[in-house]
Parts: sequence; structure tokens; C-alpha cells
Amino acid sequence: MAHNPVDDLTSAVRDAAFVSVGLSVLAVQRLQVRRQELKKALDGRTDEASGVLGTLVTHLGQRAKLVEERLGALRDR
Repeated sequence: MAHNPVDDLTSAVRDAAFVSVGLSVLAVQRLQVRRQELKKALDGRTDEASGVLGTLVTHLGQRAKLVEERLGALRDR
């Protein structure tokens, strides 16, 4: 059987396409893993920020109540 250069070219193009698809699949999977890691990290920070914000709101509410009481005492004088 004679050696056909078109068959070599076809084979090389097919191999390149398979490699491209395989690398694309790996890249997408890696991006999905990174997205999940980022989501977990951000969720943790969001929970932490919510806790700090809740503490701050409570503290400010107590301070506001104290200021109102003092203003009321000043008005009474």
C-alpha cells in the first residue's frame, strides 16, 4: 500500500482536535474547582462580616439609646 501524505495530515489534524478538546475539558473542570473554592472563601467572609455587622448594629443601638436618655435628661433640666 502506498504512503499517502493526505492520510498523515488527516491523522495529525484529528489528533490535534482530540488534544484541543481534552485540554478544553480539563480547563473547564479546573475553572469549576476554582469557582467552588472562591465561593467557599467568600461565603466564609460573608458570614464573618454579617457577624461583625450584627455586633456593630447592636452596639450602635445601645449607644443610641444611651444618647437619647442623656438628651432626655438634658431636656428635663
